[in-house]
Amino acid sequence: MTPLKFSIFVDRVRRGRAWVAAVGLLVACESGHAEGWQSDLQLHGFATQGFVHTSDNSFFGDSEDGSFEFTELGVNASYKAAANVRLAGQLLSRRAGEMYDGSPTIDFALVDWTLSDTPAHTYGVMLGRAKNPLGLYNDTRDVAFTRPSIFLPQQIYFDRVRNLILSSDGVHLYSRFYTDAGNWSLNLGLGRTPVDENVEVTFLGADFGGEMDADGLSVIGRVAYETPDARWRLALSGAKSALTYRRDTGDPFGSGEIDLFYWIASAQYNAERWSLTAEFMQEPVEFKNFGPAVDNRDGTVRGYYLQGSYLLRSDLELIARFAEGYADKDSRDGTRQSALTGGLVPPYGFFQKDWMIGLRWDVTPNFMLRAEYQWTEGTWTLSSRENPVPPATVKDWEMLSLLASYRF
Repeated sequence: MTPLKFSIFVDRVRRGRAWVAAVGLLVACESGHAEGWQSDLQLHGFATQGFVHTSDNSFFGDSEDGSFEFTELGVNASYKAAANVRLAGQLLSRRAGEMYDGSPTIDFALVDWTLSDTPAHTYGVMLGRAKNPLGLYNDTRDVAFTRPSIFLPQQIYFDRVRNLILSSDGVHLYSRFYTDAGNWSLNLGLGRTPVDENVEVTFLGADFGGEMDADGLSVIGRVAYETPDARWRLALSGAKSALTYRRDTGDPFGSGEIDLFYWIASAQYNAERWSLTAEFMQEPVEFKNFGPAVDNRDGTVRGYYLQGSYLLRSDLELIARFAEGYADKDSRDGTRQSALTGGLVPPYGFFQKDWMIGLRWDVTPNFMLRAEYQWTEGTWTLSSRENPVPPATVKDWEMLSLLASYRF
């Protein structure tokens, strides 16, 4: 991309036309890619547009009237600076209703240094902003082609606190072992996670006047195993982190801390034409020093899903999923948490169960269409920025989702 094109992009961002600028950058990079780059430099990108219609409640915009407020635009580059050193980064524009406005952000930007690479093992270290290796899908969740559905199961991969889960700034160690009995991988990271207004709204119920930030460094890890025939994939991953809140005058509670331990157990079986995937998540949450009104919200979040997919033909895939989750595993009907809000949030605001069925059509290797329908009981994973209380949400609701995605 020429300096002139880049300066135009920066100017548009400064004027607030973020998602338009991201489109311009994607097109500019595609043009440069077509002109040919050195073999050490690779450029790729994607553009995704979604449509959501719900019978009730809001999901990614005013979805009761039909919403197009779901757009993902990304451009990534990878440069081989030396035989064992790679530089990589991605610029992402994401628009998702009231939660994300499409402003371009650095999705990841890192130096990947391979310390050893042999037929038996690989060791390396990544420095910078890297995707957190959590579950089967977190580190690839931004690319629609690598997601199993339009939206990942919200009971585990929460979009309302996406940035807290997605990546961290620090150091990530990785290793892979290749044996006759199968392949093992181990990832361990230490870094600082980004915190935005969505995180504060999720944990405290509203965007108050104070400031929430990461409290120290998070520890992230994943161990995974794959059989020699790649039929079975098993993984255990987790992150230990903490948040701190500095109150503002007028806040109804004091400054405090929130301790989190988010972990996922994953299993997947792949046959020639079908696959089954299951993941289970638990997250103990502890509030400290806010005062009784907040500290009493301690609990253990739990979520899980079972998902199946079947290839009707090489370019057409059918998918079905059941997912269930609770704000507190010891109060699955939500009555305890509802009582803590004085009944302002109904009990069904603290659990969610849904069935989903969908179809994926790979029109070409670079262009994909999806359609999905979901039946839901409960509103636990909905963003309170899009569904403020009052007015009340609706317990039983349905959602139609459509998506088109292009990659290069």
